[in-house]
Amino acid sequence: MAATNRIRGASRFARLRRWYQRFDWARHTAVLAAVVAAASLAITAWGTYKSAQVADDQLAQSKADNEKDERSQSARIAMWGDTKVSVVANRSLDPAWAAFFLNDKQRRENHDNTVTYVYVGVVPPCSAVSIPKAVIFAKATRFAQPHEPRTGWLFQGLHFMVNDGQGWVRWNNGALTKSELPHPSKALQQQKEDGGLMADDRAKLKPLSECGKAD
Repeated sequence: MAATNRIRGASRFARLRRWYQRFDWARHTAVLAAVVAAASLAITAWGTYKSAQVADDQLAQSKADNEKDERSQSARIAMWGDTKVSVVANRSLDPAWAAFFLNDKQRRENHDNTVTYVYVGVVPPCSAVSIPKAVIFAKATRFAQPHEPRTGWLFQGLHFMVNDGQGWVRWNNGALTKSELPHPSKALQQQKEDGGLMADDRAKLKPLSECGKAD
């Protein structure tokens, strides 16, 4: 019995040795190396994808934060008025370039949506400027094109820019939107010619008690 087991063991060993001798180790080693390389590439690609995904998320978050900061800054610029005066308030910590834009009765009757800009000036930080509407309407009539009698002026909104160079519009209903241009060319022309409404002696500038907060 023991002899039989030894014979069987020797036979198995012989078959294993013959298989080992016939096995194409070079070819299978190459295959194995290719499999390992492919796995490494897959791991590297996955790592690159995840890194890119993280970078995109960080970029999107940074963009969202910047837009939030921009809107927070612009939200601190407001306008309001009564029957006699119009007020521009700058509650930000930076000066704000500002210009009213208006429409008149004649254009509204002709369904003409064009507007006339009247340059206000650069409103200092934490300040509000009040301007008599009679002064604003007189300048609007002067700057209207073509030059002809204008009546029934209505404020459409306030175009302004803070230190980020982005133009904004505060509409007369309080809505706030971005502008394609930092400032209108007509208002820039007025800035060069007469210094704007704040240069008028009837404009009153006063400090604001609360600053850095949206109105």
